[in-house]
Amino acid sequence: MIYMKKYDVIIIGAGPAGSSAAYMLARSKINVLVIDRYPFPRYKPCAGGLTVKTFKSFDFSISKEVKYSTNNVVASYKNKIFHNISGNKTLTKMVERKEFDNFLIKKAVDSGATFLDGTKVTEVVWKDGEFSVKTEEQFFQCNYLIGADGTNSIVNRTFNIVEKDLYGFAIEINCPLSKDNIGKFNMTFDFGTIPNGYLWIFPKDQYACIGAYTTNRKMKDIQKYLFDYIESLGLVPESKELKGHIIPYYGIYYKQPDFPCILVGDAAGFGEYCTGEGIYYAVKSGIIAAEVISSSIKSGIFEYRTLQRRYQKEIIRGLKLAYHIGKFFYSHLPLSFNLLMSYLLGGILYESASRGFTFDQSFSKIHVILSSLLLNKSHISNNKYYK
Repeated sequence: MIYMKKYDVIIIGAGPAGSSAAYMLARSKINVLVIDRYPFPRYKPCAGGLTVKTFKSFDFSISKEVKYSTNNVVASYKNKIFHNISGNKTLTKMVERKEFDNFLIKKAVDSGATFLDGTKVTEVVWKDGEFSVKTEEQFFQCNYLIGADGTNSIVNRTFNIVEKDLYGFAIEINCPLSKDNIGKFNMTFDFGTIPNGYLWIFPKDQYACIGAYTTNRKMKDIQKYLFDYIESLGLVPESKELKGHIIPYYGIYYKQPDFPCILVGDAAGFGEYCTGEGIYYAVKSGIIAAEVISSSIKSGIFEYRTLQRRYQKEIIRGLKLAYHIGKFFYSHLPLSFNLLMSYLLGGILYESASRGFTFDQSFSKIHVILSSLLLNKSHISNNKYYK
């Protein structure tokens, strides 16, 4: 080891969860180090769709990172029956994760965080009330540790905070768009073609991210479904090399230990079963972790019960509801698709998404949603067509 330095907080992983936590902590004048095994900017397999609740979570502008913004969504069944649901509110903003993640960690560094990229953590130890974090060449200590290092988290493997027994996966590839095709494709979700999941189109500026998501982790031939779908769209992938990533759901069982080590984002298992969304829960959990640590440093006691209560109320409750809704939806196609695409439920879905509601908030604030629908504030249209 070359040297040893102590920080108040060390964060392992510089994705949206780790960067959000680092940004909040640094702004509170807390001495924080972020370590990531990859040199930044780095490629990150992800469709890169930011929902309203995600971009509302930031207290700074992300406008320069946005490649595409949309106020409509196309949902289809087996690429044959289509519903184009549109209105006057933004639903999603598309980013390129390599650039966006680099942007977020720079915000944290500009706020005072220290960032060490291209550095692999080899060991984490909790002893005598503090953590030791070892890399191949350096040695650090801290009072608080945040594991933001994804589904293969060394922090979770070391301390066994949550069991990794519930997950799906997604694959994707970018398809360049010709001048004639730019603007042709809408944000699209195709259900029924791929079992227990969907195919997607996420348009960016000069290309579209096309992918496949399934809740069935044992599924075979997912690549064939994706390449057949791309062919049906008349597009050509930039390569035959698909990128894949795990979508974790096991965060619905998360239990915070009483020592000051917190998992956030994918490391905590905070992925949404129904849609596969993960960025919002990464950002939200990172913010919660930072706020609880900041409060704990002031009080001198790790407020782990507060952390668990906030996770339960602000993240886990919604993820549990999404899990059960997703189970019903995917096991009752095409009936569930037809119900969801009805004018009433389609309108509720649009209003909820455009307001940045989580699944549980959609239920608790249904009166707000219905009132807006009755007054037609969002000017929602639901156009059905066939291919």
